[in-house]
Amino acid sequence: MTATSHYQLNDRYQADEGTVFLTGIQALARLPLEQLRADRRAGLDTAAFVSGYQGSPLGGYGQAVEAAARIATDLPIVFRQGMNEEYGATAVMGSQLASAQPDARHDGVVGIWYGKAPGVDRAADALRHAVYAGTSMYGGAIALVGDDPNAKSSTVPSSSAGLLYDMHMPLLYPGDPAEALDLGRHAIAMSRATGLWSAVKIVADVADASASVDLSPDRVRPIIPLIDGQPYQHTPYGQLLTPMTVEIEREIVEVRYELARRYATDNHLNVVTVDPSDAWIGIVSSGITYREVRESLARLGLRNNHDVEAAGIRLLKMGMPMPFNPQTVRNFSRGLTELVVVEEKSPNIESLIKDALYAVADRPVIVGKTDETGARMLPLWGGLDADNIMPVLRARLAPRLEERLAPLPRERTMIPLAVERSPFFCSGCPHNRSTEVPDGAVVGAGIGCHTMTLLMDPERVGDIAGLTCMGNEGTQWIGMSDFVETNHIFQNLGDGTFFHSGQLAIQAAIASGVNITYKLLWNGTVAMTGGQDPEGQLPLQSVIDMLLAQGVARVLVTTDDVDRDRGDLAKGVDVWDRTRLIEAQELLATTPGVTVLIHDQACAAEARRDRKRGLIETPPERVFINHRI
Repeated sequence: MTATSHYQLNDRYQADEGTVFLTGIQALARLPLEQLRADRRAGLDTAAFVSGYQGSPLGGYGQAVEAAARIATDLPIVFRQGMNEEYGATAVMGSQLASAQPDARHDGVVGIWYGKAPGVDRAADALRHAVYAGTSMYGGAIALVGDDPNAKSSTVPSSSAGLLYDMHMPLLYPGDPAEALDLGRHAIAMSRATGLWSAVKIVADVADASASVDLSPDRVRPIIPLIDGQPYQHTPYGQLLTPMTVEIEREIVEVRYELARRYATDNHLNVVTVDPSDAWIGIVSSGITYREVRESLARLGLRNNHDVEAAGIRLLKMGMPMPFNPQTVRNFSRGLTELVVVEEKSPNIESLIKDALYAVADRPVIVGKTDETGARMLPLWGGLDADNIMPVLRARLAPRLEERLAPLPRERTMIPLAVERSPFFCSGCPHNRSTEVPDGAVVGAGIGCHTMTLLMDPERVGDIAGLTCMGNEGTQWIGMSDFVETNHIFQNLGDGTFFHSGQLAIQAAIASGVNITYKLLWNGTVAMTGGQDPEGQLPLQSVIDMLLAQGVARVLVTTDDVDRDRGDLAKGVDVWDRTRLIEAQELLATTPGVTVLIHDQACAAEARRDRKRGLIETPPERVFINHRI
């Protein structure tokens, strides 16, 4: 693969040397393949298991792993989409327990869990159990965590660092696709060396980025920390009962977590990238934030390492921000008068650095989220980029370097748009109709494409009474209904969310005795995260039978195709044309208890894709055009 003319797209997964072009997602999909090949060179027979739940910025990861596994048919890689995040986490825990069984087929299994930050929150208990069960020395388990600090694709801003630290999961933070691959390899090696799960933080700017990546087989050669001259060997153990779990916690804190610190030091995961002998100020950052720091310095006129060094600035790039060896920071801080910590959200690294330097007599002034007087510096909310980092760095550097620094750019003002266009559903989307409600209706919003009802006219979609996290749709009404005059609410719910966890919310509503109508959109796809099939999906008739058996008072189906074969539906379940949607809701609203309206209509975007692929025909009487229908 030395000649460009011989380059093939499959080289991103097949090649073992040279240079390939990868997105961040593709780099992470290559990770299990590359690890298994490295294991085979070392004489190990290992396999890989991947599970989790889709969601930006890792929404396409499962599909990418499946594509990679289809190409690398010689490698035993198993991908199982989790029905939700916690089931995926426990499944990966099982991949580690497999190696302790007498009938294990492989020396070890590389386990990879993936999910976005809300998924980490949801799966925290499952992940905590997995950490305590531990990992095998020839397997290893990592969590790919998709953080969304600016809530670009989440309901609320998020950061997982604090929770991961509390769960005793070392955190690595790559800043580009090449680092995602290399730090992913280190995460697996560290997991094997310590028996701990390792977490790799992935933000959208890394997942969606693309770069040329060096595949030299020797570029990642882990140095394994030893105890009394021997590698630590952990046997996964799933019988997690007290007092055993307390002893496991002691071992994690006193032995295994310390091994993780030593691994980071021995493998130079936290590296000083610029180190002038006369440095007076140091800047600490990690991952994509390190790149934003370098961009900020470049805008201030310090465009390269020589400029930064000449200004007396020392830089520490933390590939593994938590935990770190305190001695690394003590060495970095020698001779400095100031130390600036640049990190997103809470001051996790800043607090650890202050702890590490507390007993140092000549420690520098440490600032970050606040300055030495307690005044706010870097924001605790949202994300960090060069626009909000640059003014802070300039203020710290200006007293000594005013003549070298470029002035701050003029504040930019947004030009008002002549025309504003609110987000709306795709042309032909079933949500166009399914979200319509009777006059005066109170509606609960939920996770999915239909979340856009929050941006729409209440006369069309109703008065929105709150948005819940995924799977809790409708349970807010349990706490509202006794304290308002309204005696009924409609709740939007997608079929992907239903199978993920929403069906339990319906059971909760039944148990509470509230009056609520769930509007379940049956469109056959998880459209918001890339068009995946809902995991665990059942036939419509089976879902209706289940709902009725659980105590739903009445189920009614509306559809764009009344004559479609839906099997034998339960007695009393009517199928109405979608033109009667409002009438159906008015009927269900007068029925006491929990009722369900199922709107059965395929996702328009997926239908268009299938037509282009020749999988379905366009009915001659219904030609979709590019406007709302």
